[in-house]
Amino acid sequence: MKVTLIRQDNGSGKETLSICETGTLFDKMKTETKAGHITALREIIPLLEGTYADTNILINCHTLFCCEIYRTKEGERKMKRYNGLVQLEVSRLASGSEVEFVKRQAALLPQTFAAFGGSSGRSVKIWVRFALPDDGGLPTKEAEAELFHVHAYWLAVKCYQPMLPFDIDLKNLFWHRDAV
Repeated sequence: MKVTLIRQDNGSGKETLSICETGTLFDKMKTETKAGHITALREIIPLLEGTYADTNILINCHTLFCCEIYRTKEGERKMKRYNGLVQLEVSRLASGSEVEFVKRQAALLPQTFAAFGGSSGRSVKIWVRFALPDDGGLPTKEAEAELFHVHAYWLAVKCYQPMLPFDIDLKNLFWHRDAV
């Protein structure tokens, strides 16, 4: 299964899209390749908490987990393939033990594709895989994928929230050309 990595060059502002297998992405997450960026981020976030800056930390790379996208010759982003992944996020956890607890709880459900700690060290991202009930396939058109994704997201929230003593952050996490 593939996801899209989006990087923004801070100097030029140029955006780069790249497609990555989830296994490769998880390998990249396990090792810190950029001179301590994640470690530094985890140290500075608690100092910024409660300030205007804590909501405006700019990270120049993020993962678009639910689909592969590409850029047309005109520069417009388009969905190439939807993969059926829905991301739930539990944030503002107090400690690493709370992060580990949420990951263990998520692992109890067979539909959990992955559960991992966020870059802050105080959140957990839970990836849940969905497919169509009849043939196990996925929508291929963007509008159908978005509708499917929204329904899958709310189903995942209803399934996971009762087993967690922490609130799931409610978001609509389907990609949009102008919001990525």
